[in-house]
Amino acid sequence: MPRLYEFYPGICLTTEEKARKILSQVKENLSQGKKNLSQDKRTLRQGKKNLHQSKKNLSQGKKNLNQIKKNLSQDKKSSQDKKNQSGQEKQSG
Repeated sequence: MPRLYEFYPGICLTTEEKARKILSQVKENLSQGKKNLSQDKRTLRQGKKNLHQSKKNLSQGKKNLNQIKKNLSQDKKSSQDKKNQSGQEKQSG
């Protein structure tokens, strides 16, 4: 890497050292930012998968609930039919 004083002969070496330190920090921050972005993308993908699974679970839960309601309705009707039949037998007996 060329030295700044090669391009700017009057530059102070302390200034060059500061510039190199800042450049190094910027590169390090950029590298960390890329790592964080990559992790955020993975987290987002996992969140989307979890959301999709939750929607599937909710859909299945709704189906189960509807089946339970249907069963209860049938049980209620069956129970009512038995009561009606029993009442008719008492009247005719």
